[in-house]
Amino acid sequence: MSDNAQRITDLHLEIQDAKAKQKEIKVVVKEAYDQTKEYQDILDEMNSLKAKKKQIEVAIRGDYASEFNDLDDLKMDIKDTKQVLSDLMWNELMKNNKVEVVDDKDNKYVPEVMVTLKKAG
Repeated sequence: MSDNAQRITDLHLEIQDAKAKQKEIKVVVKEAYDQTKEYQDILDEMNSLKAKKKQIEVAIRGDYASEFNDLDDLKMDIKDTKQVLSDLMWNELMKNNKVEVVDDKDNKYVPEVMVTLKKAG
């Protein structure tokens, strides 16, 4: 195994260990919240308010259905266009071409690439 491959493995294990510790601490903190009556009372009140909020949102969504449909369509269009943009930029980067976008306010944008790990299989 190369030095870089070993370093990658070591860093991944370090992250896994930190996540396990984080999970343990979160359990302790959650138990502390669960044992606080005032906190539980506020949670109950918040849940009641969330239910009222949801009722209002449903009513508004019904009254403005076409606007919400337009928003949903725009959201999908933006997502699809971003995917095409990403594919085009990847193609250019793989060809070692410079990729830069300048908007109407002369702001420059360059691609940002990040690699993560996901469990195989």
